Amino acid sequence: MASDWEAWKYLLGEWEGGHEGDPGQGYGRFSFSFELDENILVRRNQTIFPATKERAGYAHDDLLIIYTEFTGVRRAIYFDNEEHVIHYEVAVSADQKAITLESDPMPSTPQFRFTYIKTGEDTLEARFEMAPPGAAGAFARYLEGTAKRISPK
Repeated sequence: MASDWEAWKYLLGEWEGGHEGDPGQGYGRFSFSFELDENILVRRNQTIFPATKERAGYAHDDLLIIYTEFTGVRRAIYFDNEEHVIHYEVAVSADQKAITLESDPMPSTPQFRFTYIKTGEDTLEARFEMAPPGAAGAFARYLEGTAKRISPK
């Protein structure tokens, strides 16, 4: 039987947006869809970073799979074309307007936090933060942006 995904349904569909942060300004598209009889939620993302005076342009592609463990804990796993693999624990705010993915702290690697904030029926804000190795929970903004749904749920 499928897990309770009510708080996540506002993410369904295809989105377009842009952001600013340490890697520079980027723009792209991402989509969320249920798969495997609504037992997992999958995000596919591509962000384009145009060339600047300092660096060549490039595309960042990633895949995020959100699932519920047998214990009932919501988790996620992330893969990208830069060979990163990140394991997240997932939390939904009491008002169900913010969904936060926080990576497992590890002493020798950065810790990551990604947050989606519902700002309207077809709009959201996204924040990606990092904490340095050995400083679990000391998050600083890395990327921040907005997105608009471009295709229906």
